[in-house]
Order: sequence, then C-alpha cells, then structure tokens
Amino acid sequence: MKYPVSAVFRSLQGEGHFVGYPMTFIRLAGCSVLGCSIRPECDEAPWKANQSFGADELVEQCRLLAPDGIVCITGGEPTDHDLIPLVSALKSAGFRIHLETSGVRPVTGAPLEWLTVSPKTADYMQREGHTLKVVLRPGMNWGSILALDEGTSFFHRYLQPLTWPDGSSNIKDVVRLLFDNNFGGTGRWALSVQAHKTWGLR
Repeated sequence: MKYPVSAVFRSLQGEGHFVGYPMTFIRLAGCSVLGCSIRPECDEAPWKANQSFGADELVEQCRLLAPDGIVCITGGEPTDHDLIPLVSALKSAGFRIHLETSGVRPVTGAPLEWLTVSPKTADYMQREGHTLKVVLRPGMNWGSILALDEGTSFFHRYLQPLTWPDGSSNIKDVVRLLFDNNFGGTGRWALSVQAHKTWGLR
C-alpha cells in the first residue's frame, strides 16, 4: 500500500496545545471534504501528491529526520487513507503519533497519542478527541462556534484566525469573540495562531 505524500519535514508545532514542540510532519495528499469554505487558504495544495511511499518507507524518512519523538500526520485530509498500517509502523518504530483531521469520518483503530479535530463543515463525524480547533471562517459568529462544539468531548478548545494567501488574517475578529463571549460554561476557548509562520518555519 502506498500513501500519496505532499511533504515529510521537521518543524516546530505552531498550533494548538503543543505549540513550540519539535516534531516530524507527514503531510498526506488528498482532501475529500465537501463544502469546505477555506480550501483556497490551506497551508499548501494538499490535494496534490508529489510522491507516494509505503508505511515502512515513511518510517525510514522520519528516522532520517529524528530517531524518535512525535510524528504528526496531517493533510489534506489524512483519513481519506487507511492510516492503521502507517500508525502501527510508526508506533512499532518508537514514535509517538499525533493526527490532525477535519473529522469528516470517525477515527478508529489507530493507536494515537493525540487527536486534533478541526472541523470544516457543521456535520463532521469525529466529535471527540484531545483538541477541537475551530478556524474562524467568514460569516461565523459565536453561535456557530458553539454549534460545532455541541455534543462533543474534547479536553482543549481553540479558536484560530484564518490566514489568507497574502498573509492577512482575521485575528482581530477572533480576539474580539474570545473577549466578548468566552465566559461561564463557554469559557473554555483559547487563542491558537499559526506561530510557526511567524518563526519562519513551514
């Protein structure tokens, strides 16, 4: 089995709970999320594969970058692919595995250390994990943010600005929403930014 891959690289995590932690990233290609309003603003063109590798080949690439530590599988939408062989191979090699997904389908059978769900549509299916990360898209308000959290089970919740290709973002809107609404039972949200970009990292 081969995985379509956009990139394998070493960097610092710039978003969410593990900001600043060094890790190896496997960016899988392909994205089946329908109705996503931020596809043009994705980090790269993740639906385009530059190459393809088997699970053992990806383990070796990760080992060349770091002998152990965290490997973060991201995309695109990584759950478009059968992740169990890849996650099992990485775990057998001694890596800790993080997964970032839009939650478009349930994540089952993969022994993950950390699961981050960043929904792009209201009907996302994976509604539990370690981190819920909502990117503020045009037209969203506090009510629509809470609707994405309804009926979920996450340890951490982050609201993150949307960055456009020219480098501008709606961070002021995110900060305003957090200050104006983040109280009482809903006061569980924190700011997440793409800090790696300010550090000059990918």
